[in-house]
Amino acid sequence: MSEAGRKALLFHFVRMLEHEPGTRLGEDIEELHDMRVATRRMRSAFRVFAPYFDPDALRRFLKGLRRAGRALGRVRDLDVFMEKAQNYLAAEEVQEESPHPHECSDLDGLLEDWRGQREAARAKMLAYLDSKQYQRFVQEFGQFLVTEGAGALPPPPGRPVPQQVYQVVPALIYTRYEVVRGYEPVIENASLETLHALRIDCKRLRYALEFFREVLGPEVEEVVEEVVIVQDHLGNLHDADVACHLLIGFLNQWSRQERRERINISGVTRYLVAKQNDLRVLVDSFPETWRHFNRPEMRRQLALAVSAL
Repeated sequence: MSEAGRKALLFHFVRMLEHEPGTRLGEDIEELHDMRVATRRMRSAFRVFAPYFDPDALRRFLKGLRRAGRALGRVRDLDVFMEKAQNYLAAEEVQEESPHPHECSDLDGLLEDWRGQREAARAKMLAYLDSKQYQRFVQEFGQFLVTEGAGALPPPPGRPVPQQVYQVVPALIYTRYEVVRGYEPVIENASLETLHALRIDCKRLRYALEFFREVLGPEVEEVVEEVVIVQDHLGNLHDADVACHLLIGFLNQWSRQERRERINISGVTRYLVAKQNDLRVLVDSFPETWRHFNRPEMRRQLALAVSAL
């Protein structure tokens, strides 16, 4: 398991480095997205494979990943919110018969505020990527990942315990699946906090499946697709919830400013209503998404995928 973990970590470490130049350049926001995803995959891999490594060997690398994730995360979050606001504006602009054409499109103050926050976050991100701390992390973590056996725990003495992939993975996957399915009784009336927790647990199930897809049966591809559908629904729901809080925060900040008449916030209030409506629709429609995921056919596909071990 330790060497399987090293392989998974190395794959995403290389992906992180591949997208670093584009992230620094800043012309394509997907480069930053992909670099951030790679850091998240590695952090998830740590949760899966940590029991097979010396904790002291991993601790500093996990700290490095967390720092990198934080540096990238704030910029990426603002990219997402600005992109969705621009999509909203584009959709509103085609409605020429709108009774409030100027209000629909007036998000200039909001977007200007978000752009300012993004520029500040991007400056901090670049400062971190240029730092000796980050460069040392990349060098030391890279060396660790290409050194077979580095940091791996030896088999414990006495009674044999599962150490090989085929011995460990079935229970590992089903443990994560059981956690996800445990939400079943509360889905119909789940709070936003519960749905947020489910999103994270779905992500952990998906990543576990993807880490071992090479040794699982071909049915794993369909299972991953089903988990992604649930994860995407919950991701959109979470983004809408966070956007509502950001918009409310912006409006509260505006209400405390002097000479408020110079800023037209009617478009922001309309956008807030639109995001609240999006959130309500996503919450109301999630039980159907869950039922599709939770059907017996999906469980059979999961069982077949795992049975290949």
